[in-house]
Amino acid sequence: MEMNGSTTRGTAPPTAHAGRRVLGFNAALTLALLLLIAVLGNVLAARHLGQRVDLSADQLNAISDATRRVVDRVEDRLTVRLFANQTVSDGRLALRAARVRAQLDEILRLRPEVFDFQTLDPSRSSEARRQAREARLQPDRAGRSGLGQTGEEEVWLGLMLGYRGRTEVISTPEPWRFEVQVASAMHALLSDRKIGIGWIGEPFEVAPDSETAALERWESTFRVIRNALSRRARLAQVPGLATGNSVPDDVDVIFMVRPGPMHEREVYAIDQFVQRGGRLVVCLDDPDYNLAYPRADVAPEEFEGSPLAALLRSWGIRVAAKHVWDDTWRTDRVTLTSVGGQLRRGVLSDPLVITVPPEGLANELPPTRGLPGVAFSWAHPLFPEESTPTPAGVTRTDLAWSSESAYVTDVSPRLTMDPRELRVLRAALRNGTGRRHTLAAVFNGLFPSPWAGKEAPAPLDPLGLGRAADEPAPTSAVTPSQVVVFGDADWLRDPLPEGTFVQAGGGVLAVNLVDWLTLDEDLIGLRSRAPRLRPLRDFVGEQEAALGLFEEDVFPTEAERIEASRKGDLARRRARRQQWLTMLAPAALALLVLALFGALWNGLARRRAEPGGDAR
Repeated sequence: MEMNGSTTRGTAPPTAHAGRRVLGFNAALTLALLLLIAVLGNVLAARHLGQRVDLSADQLNAISDATRRVVDRVEDRLTVRLFANQTVSDGRLALRAARVRAQLDEILRLRPEVFDFQTLDPSRSSEARRQAREARLQPDRAGRSGLGQTGEEEVWLGLMLGYRGRTEVISTPEPWRFEVQVASAMHALLSDRKIGIGWIGEPFEVAPDSETAALERWESTFRVIRNALSRRARLAQVPGLATGNSVPDDVDVIFMVRPGPMHEREVYAIDQFVQRGGRLVVCLDDPDYNLAYPRADVAPEEFEGSPLAALLRSWGIRVAAKHVWDDTWRTDRVTLTSVGGQLRRGVLSDPLVITVPPEGLANELPPTRGLPGVAFSWAHPLFPEESTPTPAGVTRTDLAWSSESAYVTDVSPRLTMDPRELRVLRAALRNGTGRRHTLAAVFNGLFPSPWAGKEAPAPLDPLGLGRAADEPAPTSAVTPSQVVVFGDADWLRDPLPEGTFVQAGGGVLAVNLVDWLTLDEDLIGLRSRAPRLRPLRDFVGEQEAALGLFEEDVFPTEAERIEASRKGDLARRRARRQQWLTMLAPAALALLVLALFGALWNGLARRRAEPGGDAR
């Protein structure tokens, strides 16, 4: 009896086992039903509701309001021709085409009654190939993948939009900015005329028979941004200003990018362009560094003694002939050094190359709102407003600035490429007081002309023709305008064949400026929709900075070297520990939540299984 009693006491009641099995089965069935309901609900909502919620960090997966407004402006039939292969063997290109097609279908569904959509396959149709060639589309070539497939295949992917006899071509659709490409093309088709942009700076073209043509093409530093602007607007140089010509009436915005010495008559023509409401973007820079040959001529007198400097000064604008040094927002840039007659690449953390993050960009102004950052290389600061006040009727708004701990240093005729030289300069600047420096600013209002009440300056007259007798008197402060001034031109520079000259950001800002200055603000926020850079966290750098390894003497003793080595080892150990803690903390938190949930579940199950519990 005792044996039987002990056996009975050590065995769980049958109802408890049954209750646990029932609970487990019910939980599994409930999870399966919830998953099925979620999947079916998502499918039905996608088919019938037509509503989507973008939960991504950068908000890139839903059609923006700007695109909807552009589509709403379409009045006649808009033809959309997609040149694409029906089947693609290369997986990467097939995925790109699928993503582009999915985004295009979503845009077309906004107003299907106004779109005339066609899909053409140039790989199968000679007529489609002819049309693609006429649109200047080029295929990608990829190796065939699959059983029994050899050789290369031509993969076509391009878009042509037509509206009221005008066409726009998207030759390289990119999934991450396809909406921007389509909306910009449609916006250009719907506009009455293309915006006119005048360019004052480097020559447009290089003579093909010149002996230095190859070198000059390599040193042509603004070709990429000019191509980007020419897709948005009609881009042209503004010749003959020194000889008496005025800026043409069909020019809306002038870009002055490192203009160099200018005749007084050229500056007068720019002034009168602003007086009649024209918009002006000025990018001053000195010197023009070349990364392969890091020497340049320095001409700081161009900042103070030139006619252009006098004009800007009359508007309350002064750019200092110094460089901004920002150790907080410094940038890792690619360097090219000559070793044994060969160029060798390297990476240098340079405080003179500043990557301005969003907190250094004006959030209240549309051109910089939402930008992930803009890089400025060897930038000059603008004088603060308290030292150079704007005249009555003109207001100033800073567009970009350095960190609060930046300094200014003299311009060097030789580009600093040695880390030791940077450390020496850092030690010298440490004795000063750092503060925020303005790198770019916007000036609005009625700009006074320095020639008000005077005679216009005489034009350059190499032929001795004399001044025109019917030349109008200079106008001043008549029509409101805008002038944007940058203490740098390298933010627009071309990428080099090996690596990039500066980080990304300048091209979007330049096009945003054009849209804003010409009152096409719908596209500004759209172009700013781009994936943000999320660099990996530098644990070693953080620990080295905390231990003061960047503050040591530039001429250390042996004891100081040993101490710096000890600190470096300590920083690496701390960094490894912090890295492991950062990786394990989310996993530990997830396990803790799961353990608490399991404990709660088991506790409830035991209570139901006890005599007098809720289990049946």
